[in-house]
Amino acid sequence: MISTIDCLDVMVKLAEDGNLTKAVLADSLTPEARYAFLDKCAAIEQRLTTQCSATGETCLESGCALEGEACLNAVLKADIEYHKACAAEWLSFFSDPANRSEGWSI
Repeated sequence: MISTIDCLDVMVKLAEDGNLTKAVLADSLTPEARYAFLDKCAAIEQRLTTQCSATGETCLESGCALEGEACLNAVLKADIEYHKACAAEWLSFFSDPANRSEGWSI
């Protein structure tokens, strides 16, 4: 039989390895923590967009189409590193049991 503690450990490991999406991670948090977590992920997306644009290798010849906005292509290029970065932010919330959604409370 798998205990709740084992499930928590597995989830944390999957997240740390970049194998869980921000949507999955967000669902494990209370609404308040979820909004804060998604804000952190948005900041990561913005940073990735800025870094991508700075390389000069933009999606369009004329430059980045999303000045001031987050670009999906930049996030997709980052792939697992993006998921790991969001997971690190998620862990700062999830490590406090008060931030866990009802299904993840122990």
